[in-house]
Amino acid sequence: MVPLTTQKDGPNPGSGPSGAPPWRSGIIRLLALLALSAAVLLPGLGSSGRLSYHEAFVAQGAREMLDSRTWAYPTIGGRPWLEKPPLPWWLVAGLGRIAGGVDEWVARFPSAVAAALLVLGVSAVATRHYGPGIGLLAGAIQATTVWTALRGRLAEADILLACLLTWAVVALDRMFADAHGAGVGDGTSTRWRRWRWAFFVLLGLTSLVKGIAFGAVLLAAIAGVAILLGREWSTARRLIFPPGAVAAIVLSLAWPAAMILRHGPGALALWTMHVTDRLAARPSEFAGEPWWQYALGILLQAMPWTPLAIVGAWHSLRRASAGTRRGARRIGDGMRPNPIPAAVVAGDRLLWAWSAAPLVLLSLATVKNAHYAIAAQVPWSIWAALGISRLAGRLIRRGRSPVRLRRVAVAGFAAIGLACGFGAWLLGPRIDRRGVEWAFYESAARRIPAGSPVVLLYDDWDRKPYESPFGAFPHDLAVRLFYLRRPASLAEWRVEEAPTGLIPLDSLVPRTSWLAPLHVIGRDRDRPGLERLGRVEVLARGPALRFDRTYVMFRLTSGSVALGSYDGFGSRAFR
Repeated sequence: MVPLTTQKDGPNPGSGPSGAPPWRSGIIRLLALLALSAAVLLPGLGSSGRLSYHEAFVAQGAREMLDSRTWAYPTIGGRPWLEKPPLPWWLVAGLGRIAGGVDEWVARFPSAVAAALLVLGVSAVATRHYGPGIGLLAGAIQATTVWTALRGRLAEADILLACLLTWAVVALDRMFADAHGAGVGDGTSTRWRRWRWAFFVLLGLTSLVKGIAFGAVLLAAIAGVAILLGREWSTARRLIFPPGAVAAIVLSLAWPAAMILRHGPGALALWTMHVTDRLAARPSEFAGEPWWQYALGILLQAMPWTPLAIVGAWHSLRRASAGTRRGARRIGDGMRPNPIPAAVVAGDRLLWAWSAAPLVLLSLATVKNAHYAIAAQVPWSIWAALGISRLAGRLIRRGRSPVRLRRVAVAGFAAIGLACGFGAWLLGPRIDRRGVEWAFYESAARRIPAGSPVVLLYDDWDRKPYESPFGAFPHDLAVRLFYLRRPASLAEWRVEEAPTGLIPLDSLVPRTSWLAPLHVIGRDRDRPGLERLGRVEVLARGPALRFDRTYVMFRLTSGSVALGSYDGFGSRAFR
């Protein structure tokens, strides 16, 4: 059942289902939210669509971890891939070891689990400040909002970071609650000490997900603004905790320090570039979006609950700015004065700190992308729950039955959850145009004999590869390797007045020669050049999706081809 409050200006923290012990009601709510999350995220998780470019870096890196038994860092084609910290790779590789390999389902399942835990974290914050009814609503809304349904099905770091940040905010909120004892915690309890440890551990773990200190900076901003808004000086003093700070620093810096020791200053230069280029006036490596993309992204990602979230956010802002910590201020609703409980005011201020602080920080960077803002997206689910509560209160005052409204809510959320899950499962493969190309690589790989060398041929029509101190990575390299399921070498034509054949762009240092047959995946326009090397056969053609994404698999059946290795594309075997 979905308990609905009837207050106009502030939900009642004590509201909840009657007739059942609190612990039993809590278990029922937990199971209901997990069931709804499973309905949204699990159907067709591995078959609703093939991996995206970003997902493939995680999946292929985890597969290479298992193959090489080197868990310290991921590799793509044997080259270190240190652009992001390794926690997502570790989770996928760990599950892959249990499951016997890495496929789409294994790659995405940790994200689905993180999304479900995120739902529970949202419910925990909402329950603490607005009561179990709002807590259940907020969790259900989080499970069925657009960005959970999408990001929870992708093998990417964003949803995992959002999950860790959310539970870190839960830990921070428990320290706030116990500090001021505003009806949401026991002021004499020592439980806050355990939550303090959880806060610092989660603070350190955020640096193992998206980028070194990225999540930690966002979390510190949320905590700082929340402390200032609520004048939580006792909680601020509790955060001066050297053992916890040491734990967070060790979790944050142990892996980067190990990579610098192992790979030298190139690793530090790579991470420095990621920060400085995103802050530069004219970025050279990363493309961004206009500043208004954050506002538009939040509104779109909160669908289908955006209108209700706007209503809830507005009234939350009124309470946060008008209410006092002790709930002494009253706001009239035209019929009777309605005191604002201190727990509600504290919750409103926390939500606004949680939403505003990350957005301000992210807006300072030159490079902006809408998905960065999901760190500020979580409060919108709670605001939407508050908006639904206000709507339900109006309907009840007009004679609607609360029991009937609860039944409608349960049926509505179940229908939305099933529509999200089974819609992705049944419709996803039909609209996954990119997956048609990846299927070509799978079918092409079946035509290649075991041990036969494979070359991926690039030219100036391809997107500029991603440069790193460990070599250049074409943007589609990971996804090609994942679906080929075999080593491959990279090569590129150099257009000169007197072409010399298949050579890299940079200086060519011959190291390995392969006798035909040699399998080359390129384009039709590459055939004349290949024919100068030997007899060429066309074994398979990819789908004609775009003129620059139509590939052919050739087989050279005579002659020999010499490929070299250098610091650009390189030609050693790529897994």
